[in-house]
Amino acid sequence: MATALVPSNFQPHFKRVAAGEDRHADVYCVIASLVGNAKTLDDIRKQAETLGVPKTGPYYPYIDGDLIAKLLAGYGLVATVWKESKDFKDLPDVAIAMVDYDADWEVGRCVVFHRMRSADGKTAQSYCVDSSAGKPAVTTDLTGLIPSWYIGVTQMQKTSSK
Repeated sequence: MATALVPSNFQPHFKRVAAGEDRHADVYCVIASLVGNAKTLDDIRKQAETLGVPKTGPYYPYIDGDLIAKLLAGYGLVATVWKESKDFKDLPDVAIAMVDYDADWEVGRCVVFHRMRSADGKTAQSYCVDSSAGKPAVTTDLTGLIPSWYIGVTQMQKTSSK
């Protein structure tokens, strides 16, 4: 595994869930990282199967923005639709970002993007969590890592019942 490119005292809010050799697992790993609570790649994969994703591929027709939103909603998170971007500064504080995008094949690699703000809101540290083998698990050096698409992620609002 590649070394993380982060300051020695940096503690990311989101932890990496590794994809291993499964090239289709990056979205599931990103979701597992976002929901936390020690969720694994297999936990998210099994949840996706209950929503209609087959146990064996091809997966690409199934893993879309709607499926991602359903998976996240199961953990109290809300997802936006996929939106285009050219720079991390345009992303919300928490997002699933697609990097290394190939427009001809319409494929990329998904990572967790987080802009971690200080308690007083005066400073922020942006970083990405990457599940891919051979990539740094966490990096604060976003140079050369360009988001082509993203899905914003927020907490679901609690509703009061009467």
